[in-house]
Amino acid sequence: MFDKNIFKKQLEILMDGMNTVEFSEKTSFNRTYLSKYLNLKLDRPPSPELLKAISGEKISYTDLMISCGYIDAKETSLEDTVKIPVIGVVHAGTPILAVENIEDYEYVNRKDILPSYDYFYLRVQGNSMINARIYDGDLVFVRKQSDVENGDIAVVMTNQDEVSIKRIIKKGNIIVLQPENPDYMPMIFDEQDCEKVKILGKVEHVKFKI
Repeated sequence: MFDKNIFKKQLEILMDGMNTVEFSEKTSFNRTYLSKYLNLKLDRPPSPELLKAISGEKISYTDLMISCGYIDAKETSLEDTVKIPVIGVVHAGTPILAVENIEDYEYVNRKDILPSYDYFYLRVQGNSMINARIYDGDLVFVRKQSDVENGDIAVVMTNQDEVSIKRIIKKGNIIVLQPENPDYMPMIFDEQDCEKVKILGKVEHVKFKI
């Protein structure tokens, strides 16, 4: 759980006498959001990428991850976490976890994963899922699997080798890739076209970009 009071104190230590303008210029922390965090006006933590950018000798990345709720407070060692690859752009014809697709790594609580599955983060591109609170630049945590339950949100690849995030609706022999934005139309695949849809994994949670 995000502890905004502790995070405020951590920010003040990291700022080390700098004003919001100076700290923003040094770390690329948006000044408006910085001020809101210092005034306890935001209930959602910054992204892990931003935490990594502002961490330092006085307040470590792990300390920030704990205060922001990404790592359990009892787990202050990376030995209790698992390194998960962050997939940026998926190249056509290559496996989802191929080295050339990996742009970074994040750490997750070991108890949040099942050892029999592979996991990855996928950086969201576009705004087709905004009504599911998934925005451009966010990271979705994905459990790699070839099928999901009706209504689950999944990472899918179509026959054009286009990777997207959609809600999976199953109606008999029909699969609907349903966006969560009225500006986008659903993609419908009948029994003959279902083989063109490849499910890459189920979306488990979202790390918001701020």
